[in-house]
Amino acid sequence: MKKNKLNFKRDFPRLISKLENMIILGAFLPKERLVEADLAQKMEVSRAWIRDALKNLETKGLVRMTPYRGAIVTDLTEKEVKELFQVRLVLERLANRLACDNIQQSDSKSLRKIADRIKESYKKNDFNEMLNANIQFHSYITELSKNNTLIQMIAQLRIRFHIFNTFAWSIPEIVERILKEHELFITGLEKKNEELLDDLAEKHFSHSKNLYLRQLKAKNLSWIKE
Repeated sequence: MKKNKLNFKRDFPRLISKLENMIILGAFLPKERLVEADLAQKMEVSRAWIRDALKNLETKGLVRMTPYRGAIVTDLTEKEVKELFQVRLVLERLANRLACDNIQQSDSKSLRKIADRIKESYKKNDFNEMLNANIQFHSYITELSKNNTLIQMIAQLRIRFHIFNTFAWSIPEIVERILKEHELFITGLEKKNEELLDDLAEKHFSHSKNLYLRQLKAKNLSWIKE
């Protein structure tokens, strides 16, 4: 972005999207301070644009504005993690069940192509592509529900889950499980096996949740010892 060529209507949404993706993909870590001046220089926009963009990200739960420190990348407490998981699990199970009624052979092929992209990006150590393809995989299933309200609610929760994913996708053992579960998701949808899909939803999203909670507890213990 060049300051003298910027168009607010066109470029400000792009700025928000770029910062959002950087947080979701782990370019900025939980509790990391986001300095307006540094971001303005990096993105080649004014500090006013950065300030307004950060306020927008605060409404999405990605950033917290704190007195005297400015914007900080959101981290989650144990209570918040468990609450988010409970709500998302219910919504994902509903989306899966509705998707069973709508999935076509062409959808199965599309899902398998996305699953293959995730595997390939994993082999190439392309972390960003892996996360993006994973988001696309689950978004595709959600959209098969044909329920716009449900789609929007899950999309909002998915943004809050970015912290979990950043941790989980860095552990090879967990990634291997996730890749296998993607295949089972497709099979469950094709066979309209709601019991399998319900079980998968809990297992699939628990990997990252449990890992994050373990690391959170480890940090708390470390802080107590200090």
